[in-house]
Amino acid sequence: MYTPSRTEPHHRPAHRPDAAEHPLVGAWLLSTVAIVDISGHTLEHPLGQRPTGLLTYTADGHMSVSMLNPDPESGAAAEAGTGEPVDTATLFRTSPYLGYAGAYEVMGDLVVHHLQVASLRPWVGTKQERRWKVEGNRLTLLPPTEGTGEEARTPRLVWHRPTGDAT
Repeated sequence: MYTPSRTEPHHRPAHRPDAAEHPLVGAWLLSTVAIVDISGHTLEHPLGQRPTGLLTYTADGHMSVSMLNPDPESGAAAEAGTGEPVDTATLFRTSPYLGYAGAYEVMGDLVVHHLQVASLRPWVGTKQERRWKVEGNRLTLLPPTEGTGEEARTPRLVWHRPTGDAT
């Protein structure tokens, strides 16, 4: 188990000598956000075909993410900030921006984000769990599946390492 940080809020995580070598550490750009069914078939791309986002994991155990829907639908965006349950597809489709930051820890193929700040107030102080897999310069994050049986849906976020000029 790799644990780069303490989970208590407002504590500076301890530095781990092996942390810089962990495959999650560094910056990632958002490639796609898809909602997939239990067979792995894509049902929708709630952030559109060209989403914008930046995810950063530091060697000392901090993380931050910002994602922008380039063309959000109007109407339901207010739901996401009320504390009322909103499924991931609706959240991404209707919220123009989603961001959060805090400490993180890695346990095998699970990364846990301990949110200290978030654009959605109900998320502050929560733990957001993601299954992760790095293949080359590609990172796939899978938040928990929503629903059961044939109605089960899993958000799939694919990120890539920045290359070349950062401007």
